[in-house]
Amino acid sequence: MLTKTTDGAVSRPRLAAALNGLTGGAIDRRSFLRKSGLTVGGVAAASTLSLGMVDKAEAQTASGDVKMVKTVCTQCATGCTIKAEVQNGVWIGQEPGFDSPINSGSLCAKGAAAREISIGERRLKYPMKLTGGKWQRKSWEDAINEIGDKMLDIRKKS
Repeated sequence: MLTKTTDGAVSRPRLAAALNGLTGGAIDRRSFLRKSGLTVGGVAAASTLSLGMVDKAEAQTASGDVKMVKTVCTQCATGCTIKAEVQNGVWIGQEPGFDSPINSGSLCAKGAAAREISIGERRLKYPMKLTGGKWQRKSWEDAINEIGDKMLDIRKKS
């Protein structure tokens, strides 16, 4: 190990000085390796113990008639294949099309979230307008008329 001299006196490296303060004396290579080996072995042994917090997950099976419907992902223009699991007309799950030459059995993040976008609980189901800092629900007829009027105004001005 290299030592550094300052003002003619040899000083110890910082790590050795820190370890010396922790152990109460000098630590040599053999005792360091023995203690670190015991620590790593103890951690490895402790990681194999089952503490009863996590159980093996069982696959959920859908009750009733479930159909696999082959469809196309609409999130971009690539056109990846999605196999949708449909039960009583409701999209309950999905898998990528493994036989598709486009996506070869994988989906991007947008494609994997396609089901949540179409039937998720946070999805908008009716028109909303921000008025006075608050979102207010509007009827479809009012929303379409307002958008159409604004588009006609833009068309007249341009």
